[in-house]
Amino acid sequence: MSKCGSERKNINIDSLNERVRKAGMKLTSQRSQLLQILLDHPEPLSADEIFKKFAVKSEGMDLVTIYRILKKFEEAALVSRLEFGDGVARFELTLESGHHHHHVICRSCQAIEPLHICDLDQHIKMVETMGYKQVSHRLDFFGLCSRCQ
Repeated sequence: MSKCGSERKNINIDSLNERVRKAGMKLTSQRSQLLQILLDHPEPLSADEIFKKFAVKSEGMDLVTIYRILKKFEEAALVSRLEFGDGVARFELTLESGHHHHHVICRSCQAIEPLHICDLDQHIKMVETMGYKQVSHRLDFFGLCSRCQ
C-alpha cells in the first residue's frame, strides 16, 4: 500500500526548482512562482485558479503563459494533469519517487480531497501477467461531501 501524504510534506521549493533545472529548463521567476503556488495548495488547481493566485502579475504573465509552463512541467513529470469529467484540467505536483494518490470528488460542490492510499499492487501484477508493460492507473471516487448532503 503506497502512502504519499507524508512524502509530500518533505517537498520544498528548492527541491522543485532543482527538478526544473535537471529537466533542462531555465528556472524563471514565473516557473518558480507557479511551483510555489502548487506547493502551497495540495488540492489540484486549474490553470485559471493558478493564474488568480499569482500575487504579482509580472509582465508577460497571462493565462497562455501558465498553460505553456504547465505543459512543459507535465512533459518533465513535474506535475500531473487530472480531469474529473467536468471539462476542467487540473494540475498537481508529481512526487519524484513516483508515489501518487487518488481523489474523491463531490458531485455537487466539486470539492476535491486526496486519498493517500493505494492498495492496487495485486491488480497491477495481474495486468502485467497479461503482457502489459509500464502499467499505470487512476482511481477517482465521486459522491456527496458532508456539506452537500
